[in-house]
Amino acid sequence: MTQEMTVKSRAGAAGQPLPPAWLQAAAWVLTLAGLGISVYLTISHYDEGALVCSASRTVDCHAVTTSEYSTLAGVPMPLFGLAFFVAFGALLTPWALRSTWAPLRWGRVAATSVGVLFVVYLVTVELALLHKICLWCTGVHVITVLLFLLVLADEFRRVGQVD
Repeated sequence: MTQEMTVKSRAGAAGQPLPPAWLQAAAWVLTLAGLGISVYLTISHYDEGALVCSASRTVDCHAVTTSEYSTLAGVPMPLFGLAFFVAFGALLTPWALRSTWAPLRWGRVAATSVGVLFVVYLVTVELALLHKICLWCTGVHVITVLLFLLVLADEFRRVGQVD
């Protein structure tokens, strides 16, 4: 009994096994791409001349990024994206992935869930109110949804493991 408990306590101290390498790589690539686009959109928010995007009847990044909906409570939307991807990157570190501290796992779930809610709001604004879409913004939206799916895949992989 004592030996069994010692083995279990060592396993708990070692932490959770890391997600598969493909999942980690995909999450990091998506996070870095989202971070890059968010940095670019933040720069273009303050310097409208920096925004490079074709403009057509439907696709018009300038109309979207300079609309009244481009800020929330006075904070530019790209800054929310920037904060999201920096925080999510911290939640993807090997230490955070190995940790047995449940709030880190649930932080990944919560962050991507809130991200998806923002995506729904922003896509609704683009399509229903502005009748324009921003391709750069769409890139961030797609990345956020893909990160959400990866986090869910990791959670389903962990089903049956003890917190």
